[in-house]
Amino acid sequence: MKTKHRYTLLAAAFSTLLSSNAFALPHLSIDLDSGRVLSSKQAFDAWHPASLTKLMTAYVVFRAIDAGEITAQSPVKISRNASRQPPSRIGFGRGSVVTFDNALKLLIIKSANDISVAIAESLSGSTKGFANRMNKEAARLGMKGSRFVNPHGLHDKRQITTAHDMALLVRAIHKEYPQYADMFKAPSLIAPQRLKSGKYRQKVHFSYNLLLERFRGGDGFKTGFVCASGYNFVGAATQGGRRIAAVVLGRDGQTSRAVDAAKLITEGFQFSLTQGTPINNLKADGPVRSSPTNMRPKVCTEKARASRYDPGAGQAVIKSPWMQKRSITQKPITVALGGASGPASRAIESVSISRVTTPVFRPQTSANVAPVVPVNDNTPIRGTIVVSQNSIPLPKFRP
Repeated sequence: MKTKHRYTLLAAAFSTLLSSNAFALPHLSIDLDSGRVLSSKQAFDAWHPASLTKLMTAYVVFRAIDAGEITAQSPVKISRNASRQPPSRIGFGRGSVVTFDNALKLLIIKSANDISVAIAESLSGSTKGFANRMNKEAARLGMKGSRFVNPHGLHDKRQITTAHDMALLVRAIHKEYPQYADMFKAPSLIAPQRLKSGKYRQKVHFSYNLLLERFRGGDGFKTGFVCASGYNFVGAATQGGRRIAAVVLGRDGQTSRAVDAAKLITEGFQFSLTQGTPINNLKADGPVRSSPTNMRPKVCTEKARASRYDPGAGQAVIKSPWMQKRSITQKPITVALGGASGPASRAIESVSISRVTTPVFRPQTSANVAPVVPVNDNTPIRGTIVVSQNSIPLPKFRP
């Protein structure tokens, strides 16, 4: 009875949100097998994707491997340009080589910006050429509200997406490339860390997907954050052979985006297989914002930074009825340097040939962790989620 009463109070709070005129941030939940949208709000609003961009980067690579352009063992080389990308990055030295297989793991789990650029250059010869491929794939998938100009999601005012488009993308990944599922559900990896001395040591890196190991069946997909976008997340879980994903954009912290996704996914499992709207038939629920909302004033002020609970994913403690205490489910995936035995992308050869010019000779010159503080999340975040008024039992977590 206590649990039922507790849920009634939560439902009442959600009803207050539904009736308020608070600014609604975009979200969408979807059954990934049927393609039916179970809940959505402002799903067609333009938004900056941040590192959700890396989902498209991965998808382009999946397609290239599938087409035989490269193999999983083909080389990804760290160029000077790649090595100079800002964090998050893995920090391999210039000239280092990894396989596309290991690069994908670093892209998805570590969200490494330097690896994103190295992938783009190693497949297409340049980030611009790779962005062209990203946009072609987006058009093919029907992602009409998306435009990509880089492979990592570091802020560029021209780079936009929508909750609807991200749902189309992760459904394509789910349906077309189940062989990569282990990468998306891996909570951590071990990779060589380059020291100032030039030597390497092994280091564990945790995914920022807080549903992994904290939500029953949590198994995907990707997080993203820049000041302009706020905290974005595409999360997913599988229960009883059914997989549901939730896209949430513009939240005010790692915890709030994970809890909002957990609420949506929990609700989604209460829908029957025939409920919901086919995603291709989904219509806007109101006026559509054609320009992304700038979340910087909300999430990147000194006050916001000081008050935000922002731990590494391996340390996060979340108190919420929608999630559980972290339970370690698997060992980290191991990533290594080298091992590239597959052929390089043919596009690299084409780019190299096109850049050949008459040499100009010049005189030679000389070469020159924070304490963990539990957070109480039982109070819904104002204006961040819309949940139906159907009675939903709180989740029962099992080992």
